[in-house]
Amino acid sequence: MIKGNFGVRKSDIINRRMFIIGTAKLIIFSGLIVRLFSLQINDNKKYLTLSDKNRIREWKLPPTRGNITDYFGNIIAGNLKVYQLHIIPEQVENFNYLLSRLKVILNMSVKKIEKVKKKKKTIKAMGKFNRFRKS
Repeated sequence: MIKGNFGVRKSDIINRRMFIIGTAKLIIFSGLIVRLFSLQINDNKKYLTLSDKNRIREWKLPPTRGNITDYFGNIIAGNLKVYQLHIIPEQVENFNYLLSRLKVILNMSVKKIEKVKKKKKTIKAMGKFNRFRKS
């Protein structure tokens, strides 16, 4: 075997390899940092909504209910459909027109309409009272 030194020292080869490996590490690390910045800062809203969709799921299942009967078949507890209507007077343009429409749709008596109007006046008065009250 020929053992010749072709003008290249062993330490120069090691230094060159270390420089190449160090540069490769720096490029890979820089790429990771740029990608993490892109995910965390630039695409923040996209991944935030995706995570919310993944975490929150709505299941609308009707309850399994039935009538509770006694030994003789008499209904002790049954099911009724109950509806509630909430009116926010500040969000209604024409309150009297709304009440007249509700009277026709819900077959409300004049007494109930007057009760709603009276309740609106008391709520309005309480709102004025609360504005001028000192805390």
